[in-house]
Amino acid sequence: MRIAIIGFGTAGQGRLHAYRTVTAGRAVAVLDPSPERRARARELDPGVETFAGLSELLAARTVDAVDICTPPVHHVALEREALVAGLHVICEKPVAVHTGEAIELVALARERGRLLYPAHNYGFSPMMRVLTGAVADGRIGGPMRASFRIARDSHARGVPGWQPDWRRDVTVARGGIMLDHGTHCAYMATRLFGEAPRTVSCVAQWADGDAAGGMDLAARLHLEFGGGTCEIDLSWISGTRSNRYLLTGPEGTADVHDGVAEVRSAHGVERTDLTPPTRDQTHQEWFAGMFGDFAALVAAGTGWDRPMREVVTTTALVEAAYRSAALGGEPVAPAGLVTAEVR
Repeated sequence: MRIAIIGFGTAGQGRLHAYRTVTAGRAVAVLDPSPERRARARELDPGVETFAGLSELLAARTVDAVDICTPPVHHVALEREALVAGLHVICEKPVAVHTGEAIELVALARERGRLLYPAHNYGFSPMMRVLTGAVADGRIGGPMRASFRIARDSHARGVPGWQPDWRRDVTVARGGIMLDHGTHCAYMATRLFGEAPRTVSCVAQWADGDAAGGMDLAARLHLEFGGGTCEIDLSWISGTRSNRYLLTGPEGTADVHDGVAEVRSAHGVERTDLTPPTRDQTHQEWFAGMFGDFAALVAAGTGWDRPMREVVTTTALVEAAYRSAALGGEPVAPAGLVTAEVR
């Protein structure tokens, strides 16, 4: 499969390296409006072709899919353009900001017979395998309570030369930490519970204290599922860096804290070191699993309902969190979760 990477910032550069680790796909082109970033792509891989935009690529080269790694403000327009052109699409989170956009994109993908696939890479992470495995093999039983805590002393920075702090610009990022780290937590929670939450409650801390500005720096979410609850605590202003994912079931607990996993059950205590070989923020080591899933779905031509429904569910959950925060924490039901069947 021939892939064009759109956007050659931190994520795009990480993807170029990651495609070298898979056999089912090959990055043959990089698209970026910056001449400096295109030059950097050719420096890293002299065999890759570079273009300023998608229309220029389509006029010169045939590809099968695009991998969108731009800042969020460009996602929806690029997804539409690629799907209309008959390409499969992988897109970095968030695939969409508003549920209506997500539903429209899924409908367009279905109409064109193409797969719209969210780059939800945390779903292929070692910590997610520990959590889902502890439930699936019965060690802790079905999930009853989950708690995710993501602490940062700042947002992730972009590449020099183009708005390294674009994540603090709501016109580019389209939101703050709820749209960034919150998106990962949203799909992880729905996968663990096997359903979308019935309601979402959220309180947030806003830049300059202004919710109207849309830049959330910290947030606490409560997700109410039919089978339990999930608490999510997010911060870009904690003064430290830490991750913790705790899942409690009727038979035990699964706890992943800063790279160390501990599963406690009637069978005893099992500890595993999950520290990755690199500290790369693009998590290249998770890519092979994610791309393998995408490529297998494209080849099969079926099973597309799963990732495309997750696009809608995740968008609806995060949008509900923003609505709740604007209402001071009032519970909000995610909207638009019943959509037309996809392949």
